Amino acid sequence: MNNIANILTILRILFIPLIIYLFFSTSDYSRLFAALVFLFASLTDYFDGYFARLMKQQTNFGEFLDPIADKMLVITMLVLLVSENNDILFVLPVIIIVSREFLIIAIRQRLAEINSNHKLKVMFISKIKTGFQLTSLFFLLYKDSIFGLNSYSFGVYLLQIASILTIISFIYYVRMSWSAIIK
Repeated sequence: MNNIANILTILRILFIPLIIYLFFSTSDYSRLFAALVFLFASLTDYFDGYFARLMKQQTNFGEFLDPIADKMLVITMLVLLVSENNDILFVLPVIIIVSREFLIIAIRQRLAEINSNHKLKVMFISKIKTGFQLTSLFFLLYKDSIFGLNSYSFGVYLLQIASILTIISFIYYVRMSWSAIIK
């Protein structure tokens, strides 16, 4: 496979077990390393698309796998983090984000079932949502103070913003595809 974009997407999936291992490790710097591996994995989300467009290496495989890799990374991190925080202000945004991911999968499945030419294109608000999600997850994984800033509390705050953007983006996706999916 000589496609850099697809290699980066697969790499993002392969980083997940390493992050899980570091998350549960009891060594002194394991959370820092988990956050840094997550950061690198998150950057592959940007660069896979960038290289695919730059090198004109967009493939059906990449279009299929990229959103799956994104969902696997985000949902896995959310599940890990819920294991240590059962506060409603944390759990509710997690439920919103995970539910939206499954609903978007359902919409895409429905469009495929009816052989619709309608494609769900990534919207700008979804990119902003993803930015807030990934940034919040980095701070939540790191967990320690950064220059006196409680990174965990900051991460929870960003996660709440991400959940609001998640609802907004979901509404837009439903509105864009409604006429096709209700056939």
